[in-house]
Amino acid sequence: MKGIRFGSIALSALLAVGIGAYVSTHAASAQTSTRMTVTVNEYSILPEVREVPAGDVTFDVVNTGEENHELVIIKSDMDEKALPPSSVKGEVDEDAVGEVIGSFEEIEPATAGNGTLVLGPGRYILLCNLTRHYENGMVTTLVVK
Repeated sequence: MKGIRFGSIALSALLAVGIGAYVSTHAASAQTSTRMTVTVNEYSILPEVREVPAGDVTFDVVNTGEENHELVIIKSDMDEKALPPSSVKGEVDEDAVGEVIGSFEEIEPATAGNGTLVLGPGRYILLCNLTRHYENGMVTTLVVK
C-alpha cells in the first residue's frame, strides 16, 4: 500500500507542476494587440492615442496631405524637439536617437500604409524624416505601458 500511495502522491505532484508550468507559460505568451490610426500631413503627425499597452501594435498610417510622408518609430527618451541632425541637411540621425523599431516609407498623398510592430514598455518617437519635415514639426511621442 505504501508504494501505491507514494506513487499517487508523486503523480499528483508531477501533474500539479506540469499544469502550473503550462498555465504560467501560456499567460506569459499572451500579448495585448492594439490597432491605432496615425494621420500624417503638412506638417504634423496625429496619433489617435498617445498611450498603448505593450505588445503587438498595428499602425494604420493615413496620409491626408499633399506630399509624400513617412513614419519612423524609434525607442528613445530624447527630447523630440532636439533630435541630432544627420549629415543630410534637414534630416535626423535616426541611429543617434535610439533603437529604430520600424518605419512606413514613402506614403503617397491620399493613401495609407499599415503594419504591426511589437513594442515593449517605454517611450517612442514618431517622426517623418523626409528632408525638412522634422524641422517643420512632423514629430510626436507614443508611450507604451
